[in-house]
Amino acid sequence: MRKTILFWGLWIITTHLNAQVPVVSDTLKAKTISAVTVVSTVPFIKNLVDKTVMNVAARPSSAGQNALDILKTAPGVVVDPNEQIQMGGKNGVTVLIDNQNTQLSSQDLAQLLKSIESDNIKEIEIIANPSSKYDASGNAGIINIILKKSLTNGFNGSINGNFIQSTHSRKTISTNLNFRKNKWNWFGNVGFNKGYQETIANNDRMYPGHQMVQRGIEKDDFGGNNSRLGLDYALNKKTTIGLLWVQNARFTNMMNSNLTTIQTSGAIDSNVFTLSDAPSNIKRNNFNANYRWVNGQKQSLNIDADYTQFYSALNNLVNINAGSVTGLNRLNNAIHNDASVQIQIRSIRADYTQQLTNQIKLETGLKSVYSLSNNELLVRQISNAQWIADSGKSNQFEFKEFIHAAYFSVQAKLNNWSLQAGLRAEQTRVNGLSTALNKIQSQKPDTSYLNVFPTVFVQYQISPNHQLGFALTKRIDRPNYQDQNPFIYQLDAFNSEQGNPYLIPQITYGAEISYTYKYATNIKVQYGVTSNYMEQLTYQIGKKTVLIPQNAGTRKMLNISISSPIAVNNWWNMYLSLSPFYQSYAVLLNGFGTIENRSQSSWGINGYMSQNFSLGKNWNADISGWYNFQNATTIYQSKALGSINLGFSKKLFNDRATLKIAITDLLNTQRWEQRALTNTLDLTTYRKWESRNITLGISIKLGNSKIKSARDRESGSSAELDRIKQ
Repeated sequence: MRKTILFWGLWIITTHLNAQVPVVSDTLKAKTISAVTVVSTVPFIKNLVDKTVMNVAARPSSAGQNALDILKTAPGVVVDPNEQIQMGGKNGVTVLIDNQNTQLSSQDLAQLLKSIESDNIKEIEIIANPSSKYDASGNAGIINIILKKSLTNGFNGSINGNFIQSTHSRKTISTNLNFRKNKWNWFGNVGFNKGYQETIANNDRMYPGHQMVQRGIEKDDFGGNNSRLGLDYALNKKTTIGLLWVQNARFTNMMNSNLTTIQTSGAIDSNVFTLSDAPSNIKRNNFNANYRWVNGQKQSLNIDADYTQFYSALNNLVNINAGSVTGLNRLNNAIHNDASVQIQIRSIRADYTQQLTNQIKLETGLKSVYSLSNNELLVRQISNAQWIADSGKSNQFEFKEFIHAAYFSVQAKLNNWSLQAGLRAEQTRVNGLSTALNKIQSQKPDTSYLNVFPTVFVQYQISPNHQLGFALTKRIDRPNYQDQNPFIYQLDAFNSEQGNPYLIPQITYGAEISYTYKYATNIKVQYGVTSNYMEQLTYQIGKKTVLIPQNAGTRKMLNISISSPIAVNNWWNMYLSLSPFYQSYAVLLNGFGTIENRSQSSWGINGYMSQNFSLGKNWNADISGWYNFQNATTIYQSKALGSINLGFSKKLFNDRATLKIAITDLLNTQRWEQRALTNTLDLTTYRKWESRNITLGISIKLGNSKIKSARDRESGSSAELDRIKQ
């Protein structure tokens, strides 16, 4: 009943506005003047009521850059040296290309974005607070890269290659191709990568009367490929149908070795050597069928049907060699983890848009998703030279999830005011069935819940150069599929990981106030409260630790974001982003014999700055740096982290080719250190990877750069795909 009242209330209000207000073409005030001189300019950055739009073609300095380069200058967006994208200081940003989820890991996504040249990009939408049209899941925002459209027949594309040298080397190659012939349009991206890296992984742990010092090396031999291939066919001027196939595969031959020294009262008591050989691979395929009907600016209907298959396998052999410092009484022990995960996702969605009047637009839609996850783990231990199955750890887990959603949204304009209000309802049904090695079954979990997600966006245009904005949102983050497996993975002699089938989604209520100057300088104040906050918590059990995802408690976060491009002169451009923040956590540790309430809070600041120099004769240079201040979360305290990066590029052959050289983490300052502290645990973790490297790259344009790219499309399973861990 309340939803019905809200809907008709919005309808009456917007209808009344339409009856009382004269039609205007935009949000700027109309003024009567005697003479008009029209100069057509499109701002590089424009803030709409529910998103920020970067018009890439309006900035000449974008020439020669790729999509990842441009995102580094996007308001509120930070791309760290590991090429992971953040918004509002949070990872997990959903990246769409023509409204279609890229469905790739962070490494593969970076390679795909590098293959998209700025000449092929029309605009980039930055959606920090998604409207009711989008899935309510995800709390880090959405980036939508919209490619250019053209009616020209022909072929175009690009090919890109990079060689990265650190202590060891990595290689990547990718291509982006489009071909249009009359009513047909074929498009695709293909990429490959291969590399090797070693990471220092140290742990220091204190427990009553003992100190444990662990020194280790992780050796990662990895590689993979990804592709995105599709075609569109225009049935007529209003109707288009299309097919899309997206796949990615990744393998890693991970070998970890560490030596753990246990000290009692300051003297070495024993040494334990662990060698873990963990080859793994993943494969994912997504198939999308799309129907789109557009009736000018008045109506549109979009229908998507999706089917996704995901498979991962891990064959992990852990050898443990323990004994006293004298070498006597040594025991040889080995554990074998044979794990596999198979996930299937089926979804269908329909979105309808109706322009009721020049000032009022209505959007509504439906979506249904069915997910099935089958997980198997066989754990064996060696005993008397024979492998014996561990019935306490081996398990088969089947997880089913049904989500049905409906939404509506109303947009209205009145003089300098813009309003968008929407409501989304999502009904979720989940069921987990755990089967032990002895065939005993248990339901983990079996529940159903309904959530309603309102969104409100208000924008006021003070003048052409000044805008104010306000937003209220409610979001949900569902657990990753793999985190809900009740499996126990033995990492080494003293550390293990375990899943949690009883995880429930976290809910975040957020509010934002924003100010924009000249469509470019942006100041935002965001406040959010998250209940049932999900976190990987570490527990100590005697000499051992276990890492498990739990609904830890409540998080409150205040974030201030300041970002602005600065044109120093015609050859020097800067971009600055600063995000001071305050966060507080109220946590309940409950498990493995530990019950403890903890609270922790901290102030911090994240910063990013880039400077681009046009040196003449088609040479460009850039220097960038980022810094994340130390911060405290649930039970963890992390030290500050940052780096400085340099880059040079040269355009050749009438801008048909670009050569690049870049140095990442020039001063080799990327060292991650974290301390986990509870009443029973004092653990310090240190990691140092091959962050300082030099990259040599080349990008070559192919064919006609004005050919039409893939049309706007968004799959129906975008949110669910983001919940699959790579």
